[in-house]
Amino acid sequence: MGLIIKIVIGIIVGILAGFYAPMPLIKILASIGFVLGQYIKFVIPLLIIAFVAKGVAEFGKKAGKALLLGLVLAYFSTICAELLGFTVASTFLPYLGIAPGSVASAIKITPYLRIEIPAAISIMGALVFAIILGLGITRIKSPTITGFIQEFNGIIADMIRHGLIPVFPYFVATVFMEITAKGQLIPTIKAFFMVLLLIIPTQWVWLAVLYTIAGVYTGKNAFFVFKTMLPAYFTAMGTMSSAATLPVALESARKVPFLKKESVNFCIPLFNIAHLPGAAAAITMSAMVVTILTKGQTPSLEVFLPFIILLGFIEVAAVGVPGGSVTAALGILESTLGLDQSGLGLMVALFMIQDSFGTATNVVGDAALTMIVDKAIEVEEPQA
Repeated sequence: MGLIIKIVIGIIVGILAGFYAPMPLIKILASIGFVLGQYIKFVIPLLIIAFVAKGVAEFGKKAGKALLLGLVLAYFSTICAELLGFTVASTFLPYLGIAPGSVASAIKITPYLRIEIPAAISIMGALVFAIILGLGITRIKSPTITGFIQEFNGIIADMIRHGLIPVFPYFVATVFMEITAKGQLIPTIKAFFMVLLLIIPTQWVWLAVLYTIAGVYTGKNAFFVFKTMLPAYFTAMGTMSSAATLPVALESARKVPFLKKESVNFCIPLFNIAHLPGAAAAITMSAMVVTILTKGQTPSLEVFLPFIILLGFIEVAAVGVPGGSVTAALGILESTLGLDQSGLGLMVALFMIQDSFGTATNVVGDAALTMIVDKAIEVEEPQA
């Protein structure tokens, strides 16, 4: 829980600075926040190339109906969870007293220093390039390019763990400092509290939907599977990482007597990186409330649909570290929804506060999809 504590401390320090720091100091700290924001935006396309290209290449090396069915189910589940989140947020947010445009309408604080760091490639350009590169690797089977992508992936993963995620608390602190200094703290905190009351029950509802569908389709006791996966749920809440929880998830799923061992060994690791409904729903709902705060209006489905479609795919690039899901999504939050630096900072803070619940939903939902794949086809052992 180290990162979430640091995020909370960052929020508190930022609020205190916004209340008590003199304006010259606030502008100096805002300059640091601006540079951190530029740095984060620069890194995101590299993250997409590294992890999407590697993911596409690795999926392409495996063959069989289990892989295709598993990926389709994972994407469909993630998209439906996002649509559920959008529906819940659209229904309830207008009645929760959130002040539209409260952040956008506040006074502006201009940093003393604004160092622009242009991204090497656009978000969509990075996504398309990564897909082409990943598919190319599966076709030409070049050990040189494969090795390069694997090493590049390792470099970016290490940089995220040690050079990106650690700066989030400082970035969030500068965002809340500016919000407080602008006099917009109360509307923002109120909006955070309201959307958190919606996100966590929505994640639980989606788990109930998944296990109900799995139980009806397979004719098996889905509640027994859910109960067996509870150790993985609570482990994920502690680690806030699907990857770190994978051993516990595998051990729990193997205790289900009617699930074939081959199915569990193949599907649980696959869904661990391809199935993120809890995180995707949380990001969607968080983006809804941040859009209301920064843009002044509740977005329509027409505006949000491109974001929802892309998010379901881009989440495959979410690395197994706390905050990986929202980190991978920052690019399309900016490119499709037009969130500015303050909006991205609010997204990081809001998502991280509930990240343990989102990760737990991801992990436990994997077993429901494993039930469906296990019933649908006879899964072959993946080739090493």
